[in-house]
Parts: sequence; structure tokens; C-alpha cells
Amino acid sequence: MRVEDAAALVPAGFVTHISTLPAAAGPSGSDWVAALPHLLVDVLGTWELTVEGEAMTGHCALVLPVRGPEGSAALKLGWPHREADGEHLALRAWDGRGAVRLLRADPRRSVLLLERLTTQDLTDQWDEEAVAIVAGLYPDLHVAPLPQVPALVPWVEETLSRPAAAGLPRRYVEQARGTLRSLGDLGGERLLHGDLHYGTVLSDGTDWVAIDPKPITGHPAWEVAPLLTNRVEEMGTGASLRWSVRRRVEVVCEVSGLDQGLVQAVSALRAVVGAVWASEDGDAEQVSRAIALIKALGD
Repeated sequence: MRVEDAAALVPAGFVTHISTLPAAAGPSGSDWVAALPHLLVDVLGTWELTVEGEAMTGHCALVLPVRGPEGSAALKLGWPHREADGEHLALRAWDGRGAVRLLRADPRRSVLLLERLTTQDLTDQWDEEAVAIVAGLYPDLHVAPLPQVPALVPWVEETLSRPAAAGLPRRYVEQARGTLRSLGDLGGERLLHGDLHYGTVLSDGTDWVAIDPKPITGHPAWEVAPLLTNRVEEMGTGASLRWSVRRRVEVVCEVSGLDQGLVQAVSALRAVVGAVWASEDGDAEQVSRAIALIKALGD
């Protein structure tokens, strides 16, 4: 394939989005996307792959349906950043159990060859059914920690110490720090997906499997919060939000055996972390959503 043909496979909107991203443990988004056609040509040739359809894009990755020596597959080329550093390690550890199967990897260049899945995710499933499906993946995904994967507690400690945290309601930040201390004393750390929700679970035609991990080592209660921040339009506001959030937590705990009080506290902690990030980005709407979630999770 020529570089010009490879460039034509990359959606213009993806180029525009990636070009806005600053460097994060790798090249800037603009530098990476400029070199992407050359990378694609090299990988297709080296791995003997042929493109079989149009590209799909995520927040930071280009995915192409391909065919090669292993048969049909999906080629994922990701913009290198810290959250995705351990993706190939987690996928190797899971080896297709509860997650998409990794066929080949070039982690230095953030390139993965994955089994090809369908495009069906959980966004159209009934709310409680979707939550139960995600929680049902926990036993396969929450395996022994990997030493190369970042630990949750020190990472969250650093986030809560940022200046942006001082601009949030003090009682919520202090509550989050207390929960984090308790979590650090609790033990039970496992390998976590890190971003498991309705959109990061796809059907392989038979079973549901996780994709796009942002792996981290920590307590399994940390895994639940993304289920409370997706499809938020279905949950309403005020009393409706409180009921819906708690019902999702109840379903997760019924399926996984996690303690409901612990999940609520840790999910509120994760909401504070999200509020810090949103505050740093100047996103007042996301800060408000995070505060509403913390209130819904509280007593």
C-alpha cells in the first residue's frame, strides 16, 4: 500500500481531534497523526495484512478490519499515552478470557493486532441487563496484579493533591481522601480494566468481551464507577438520579458479590477524581455532573 492510500483511510475528523492532543509520554497528537500513514504502511507490510473495510476510530486510536496469516482481525494503532501503556500486558494476561484476544503486539509503537469482534456494544441493552453483563466480566478480568501496571492508590493521592482539588467542595475532597486511606488498608488488589462500561464491551458473536483497557492495579470496587457515568441521560436528576445510580450499584453488587457500601464510597472517590480533571480542563458542566453523582451516592 502506498502512503497516499494509507492517508486516505484515516478519517479527517480523527486527524483534527488527535491533532489537538499535547504530548503525554510520547509524541504530540499532531506529530503522531502526521506519521500515521507511514506507520500504517509499515505495519501492513511487515505483518502481511490486507485492509478489508473502512476505519473505525476511538478517542485515541484508529482501528482497521484486516486479514492476514491469522485470518480476519482488527488492527489498532493508538496514539501513545500513559493510560494505554499497559493495554497489551493486560490483554496478554487475560488471553481472551473476558476480553478481546490479542494476536500480536508492537507496544513500542502502540500497535495491536486483535481478534475481530462485531460492532455491537451495550448502549442499546436494557440498563440493568447491561450493568449485569459488565459485572459478569469481573471474575475473568480481575486477575493477579501485574508489576508493570500502575498502582491505584498513589496515582489517586497525587490527583487529590492537585491545586484544582482545592476548588471543589471541601467535604467531598476530605471524604475522598478518607475513602482512599481505607482502600489502601483494605488490600485485595487485582488487575483492573480501568474503564469498563457500556461502550467498552463488545459482542464477539457469542459472548460479551471487554475492549480498550486502561489497566491499573487496585481494589475491584474501583471498576464500578464508569457504569454510573455512562448513559446518564437515562437516569434523570434529583431523586430519579439517586434511585437510578443506587440501582445500578445494587445490580453490580448482586452479580459480583462486592460490598454495596464500599462500592458507593469508592465510586464517590472516583467522581471526585473526575471532578479534579474536569476542573483542570475548565469544564464546569462535568464538574457539576460529578458533584451530582457524589450526592446521589451519599447518605
